[in-house]
Amino acid sequence: MEWLQAMGSRRHTLGSWMDSVQRDVASKMVVREAKLKGKQLAVWQGRETDLKEIRAETLDDNNAIYCKTSTYLDICTYNDDKRGLLTMVFGAMLYGLIPFSITTATISCNIFIDPTAGGFEVESILTGLVSWSAIVAIAYAFYRYLIEIWHLEAFTMRRLVVRFNRETRKVYFLRPTFLGGVKAYNWENIDAALPKDMPNHEGMGGMLMIGTRVADNQNPHSPFATDVAYVGNACRDYQHLLSFWEYIRRFMEDGADTVPAPKRLRSKWPNPLRSMLTVSRLSLPGGFDLGRMFLWLRLVLAPVFFIWGLGHYASLLLSYEPRFPKAIRVASHESEARSLLALLGYNLLPPLYTAAGLWLWFAWQHDLDWRLPWLWLGGR
Repeated sequence: MEWLQAMGSRRHTLGSWMDSVQRDVASKMVVREAKLKGKQLAVWQGRETDLKEIRAETLDDNNAIYCKTSTYLDICTYNDDKRGLLTMVFGAMLYGLIPFSITTATISCNIFIDPTAGGFEVESILTGLVSWSAIVAIAYAFYRYLIEIWHLEAFTMRRLVVRFNRETRKVYFLRPTFLGGVKAYNWENIDAALPKDMPNHEGMGGMLMIGTRVADNQNPHSPFATDVAYVGNACRDYQHLLSFWEYIRRFMEDGADTVPAPKRLRSKWPNPLRSMLTVSRLSLPGGFDLGRMFLWLRLVLAPVFFIWGLGHYASLLLSYEPRFPKAIRVASHESEARSLLALLGYNLLPPLYTAAGLWLWFAWQHDLDWRLPWLWLGGR
């Protein structure tokens, strides 16, 4: 979703599929504004941008807070948990391609080294040419086209973070470059699109979407561009959405002491069990939690969740834990030593304890002494 948002504000090759999408979206917006005739839209936007307005009496942190200090709130984005499927699919492709490539290379090498073994028969040569052609074609397609898709959840930032800093009155988006990069916006320009007078049964849950208009628009089909972040977990209904927004709004407007401490801070440590629980939630963008509604469905799909959870965990290990640039850390009064230790720990320890866990499982399966690595290093 962040990728589509970033692609929508760029200039694309004339006639490409993304250029066509931009043209269609722009034409629909023109039709929509013509139907509203400017009046209803103006009133709607006037209600949305009033950050001083209290929209809920209750507060809810939505289990979305990474860190809360007297200065800032670090909050997750909705899509951080929606990962793992691409890694599962591409991992299966590589699982088949790499052994096939190694086997083909070994056979080709043996034929080249020992031509007297009958390796230069016509059938063998044709088989080798076909095999190498297939390997080269698949590898080219993978690295030319598919790696960019996989890049959405692997070999990139492990998570996207939105920081609300009440001292600087800024909202910071921490994202990789291909999703728009790190951006800072004035709190007063943020629009949450949540009118308070809408009855709960008329609204819906889902994502808290915050955004602002930006000047650096490269889309030739639209006169303006917006930058949007999908903040927090999916909310179960509209009142829950308002309560979550009110938690953020009151922190920024009234101070850190006016909002309760989060019930539980979100962990940044990759954990295979947490990955499996995450993918089994079945929460949809509209706020409908199928996992809560259909417990039997979660039980039936348990093997799928197990495999998907492994893909989710692998995607975390194939990514790196990010942190905000130094200027933002200084403005937020972060400790540089603590920030550096956290960066090293979150990036170095997960591969180590994952490797240790895999070794213990392998040693248990094959009845080996789990201390063998230590003994190989000269330990006693």
